Amino acid sequence: MYKNIRVKILATVISVFCLGTIMGQAQSGIDWKSLTEAQELAEENEKKVMIFAEAEWCGYCKKMYKEVFPEKAVQDSLEKYFYSVKLDIESDRKITFNNDLMTEKQLARQFRVSSTPTFIFLDSGGSIIGGQPGFLPAEIFDKLVAFVGMDLTGKESFKTYLKKHDVEI
Repeated sequence: MYKNIRVKILATVISVFCLGTIMGQAQSGIDWKSLTEAQELAEENEKKVMIFAEAEWCGYCKKMYKEVFPEKAVQDSLEKYFYSVKLDIESDRKITFNNDLMTEKQLARQFRVSSTPTFIFLDSGGSIIGGQPGFLPAEIFDKLVAFVGMDLTGKESFKTYLKKHDVEI
């Protein structure tokens, strides 16, 4: 009898934990793709890929899910210019990047990700446009996504772009 109760309690705890994780990611409002799918779609539709390099223990990554990704402006900008991908910098899960099979951890090292969160922006051919480490508030992250999405990198400074849009750092 006690064994059945322990099993039911354990099953309930696991269900609540899994549901919480799924709900947290679903509430982010971002249509996360696999890296392979994102690269294929980017090439077909001449869009870019935004990789969100994260770790399970990262507090600022959780803050991105809670405060930044749910913002409509952020979701709209990402959807307009990018296909979004999550990359766990500690995962041994196999992925394919530019036709090379590797783990997520190996790709994070290849991108030289040294902290989380880090955002890596790729063009439609899989070449790195740039990267941005650290947590960014929704208003600044939205502007960064638009700045990179509109190919303004190298044409003007991001600081100048923010000033034009009345955003202070």
